[in-house]
Amino acid sequence: MKNNQQSILDYFGVDSQKELLEFMQEHPEDKDVLTLKELIIRTENGGDTDE
Repeated sequence: MKNNQQSILDYFGVDSQKELLEFMQEHPEDKDVLTLKELIIRTENGGDTDE
């Protein structure tokens, strides 16, 4: 089975978590950054049980 998943770092075109954080700070209104922030919040809160 072929793995078609793309890493978050690859998706944002960065090489490290530090670069990803810098990208997120530089582009706070980017729709993908906002989605990633929402996913992080949900993960920290134990997941979204409403869906």
